[in-house]
Amino acid sequence: MIHGVIFDFDGTLTELTLDFKFLREEILKIAKKFVTERVLNSLDGFYIIEMIYEIEGLLGENSRLFSQEAFKRLEELEIEAAGGKGLFPYTRDVLDGLKARDIKIGIITRSCLSVIHKVFPDINDYIHGVSTREHARFVKPDPRHVKHILEVISIEPENAMIVGDHPTDVTAGKQAGAKTVGVLSGRTKRHAFEEVGADYIIDDIRDILPIIDNMPLEGLYPRRGMDLPQS
Repeated sequence: MIHGVIFDFDGTLTELTLDFKFLREEILKIAKKFVTERVLNSLDGFYIIEMIYEIEGLLGENSRLFSQEAFKRLEELEIEAAGGKGLFPYTRDVLDGLKARDIKIGIITRSCLSVIHKVFPDINDYIHGVSTREHARFVKPDPRHVKHILEVISIEPENAMIVGDHPTDVTAGKQAGAKTVGVLSGRTKRHAFEEVGADYIIDDIRDILPIIDNMPLEGLYPRRGMDLPQS
């Protein structure tokens, strides 16, 4: 039985406005002051946050100088990208519906806490706990990020559902032992969620309540016990 629902933020509860290519380029500009091009080329497959920590680990006395500058710039860009936007029009209604069902609600994000408060100023009226990169050293897709937010809201993995618009949400949730839901309100296509084994794939979070209530829903595709349609 589901007692807690953990949501990703950007692309799930609010519009995804981040330009990840630009974010990476800006962090690379800082990194080039500390490490060689050869080192940077070796980090091509790393996500931005993991890249920052990897470079920090390679540096000596300048390690904190680099990471502080990099994370400061990353936060500036995230806050800038969040300017003028709010939650999806239906987000608060869905959260109210979960609260009415006595479901605990959490947010897990690789972004910074300042962005969440900027976009969701009344967060304390809806959310039981938050875990950002400021709260967890190892962020999703690392399952330790999921385990952290579950500890914050005091929910066991088998009673939790992780909901997000990126395969990293599903990967982290599955490895932590939770049910997983991929939402198509961000930029991820259905086939990517199929590949990582999402338990459910839905258009947006409005379809969460029928899942919780165990109701059939047209367009909802549970991965287990049903063949997913080819996209």
